Amino acid sequence: MMSVPHFAVPLGRSMRGGLVRVVLVLLLLTLSASPASAATGTYLRLGHLSPEAAEVDITVTATANPGTPVRITNVDYGSLLDYRRVDPGTYAVVMRPSGADPNSAPLSSATLNAADGKAYTIADLAKSGKVLDDDISLPPAGLARLRVINAAPVAAELDVVRSGTAVVRHATYGSSTAYVALAAGTARMQVLPRGADPINLDATIEPGAVYTLLVVERSGKPAASLRADAKGAEVVPGGGQETGFGGMAPGGPGLDWRLLGLSCLLVFSGLFLFRRQLFRFG
Repeated sequence: MMSVPHFAVPLGRSMRGGLVRVVLVLLLLTLSASPASAATGTYLRLGHLSPEAAEVDITVTATANPGTPVRITNVDYGSLLDYRRVDPGTYAVVMRPSGADPNSAPLSSATLNAADGKAYTIADLAKSGKVLDDDISLPPAGLARLRVINAAPVAAELDVVRSGTAVVRHATYGSSTAYVALAAGTARMQVLPRGADPINLDATIEPGAVYTLLVVERSGKPAASLRADAKGAEVVPGGGQETGFGGMAPGGPGLDWRLLGLSCLLVFSGLFLFRRQLFRFG
C-alpha cells in the first residue's frame, strides 16, 4: 500500500510561528497605545514667585490625611521646586514668611483638586496663591510647547521673540500665559519687558518637550530662565520625585492594570490557538 506523506510537523511549525508573530504584534500595539500624558501618576510642583518675602515656608496638607501636614522651609524667591508625585485628591497649600509661626496668618494660600494623571504648579504670584494646570502631554511631532510665567513686578508687561518672530505677547505681571507651539532647534530667544533692556537667551528647544520661561526680578531688573518641565510626556527630572510630599503618594510608578490584563489575555489566547492547531495537525 502506498504510504501517505505526513505533513503535520512542517504545518504545525508554520502555524505556530504565525500565531507567535500575531500575538507579539498585538502586544506591541497595545503597549504603544498608552495615552501621552502624566501616565505614571499625578504631580505637584511648588514655587515661590512673589518678591514680598525673600524666603517662605510652604505647608502642604492633604484633605485625606490632615493630621500630617508637610512643611518645606526656606524656599527662595524665584524658585520652582521639582515635581512630586501625589495621590489624586484635595490639597491645601499655605505660604508664610520663613520662620513664621505655623499658626500665623499666611502670605498666600491655594486649594488644589488634583485629578488622576495630571500635573500642576502652585505658586504665589502677585501676592496671591495660584494653581496652574501644567500641560505635559506630548506635543505634535517635531514641536515643543512653551508658556511664560511673569513674576517680575518691574516688568508690568513683556513679549517673547524667537528668531525675530513674536511667540508670546502681552505677558502681564502675576500671570501665566497659555501654551504656544515652538519648532525644535537652537535659536536666539528675546524677552522684551516694557521699559527695560531686552534679555537674550540662546536656547535649544527639543522636540517633544514642554518648557516654562520664568521671568523674575533680580536687583531691580527682570531676569529670565528657561526650564524644561517635561520630555516625552514625562515630568522632568525623570518622572518626578517619587517620594511625594511626606508620603502623600505611593512609591513607584503607577501600574495600568487594564493594560496588563489585556496583555495577558492576548498571550493566553495565542497559546490556546497554538495548542488547538497543534492537535489538529499533529
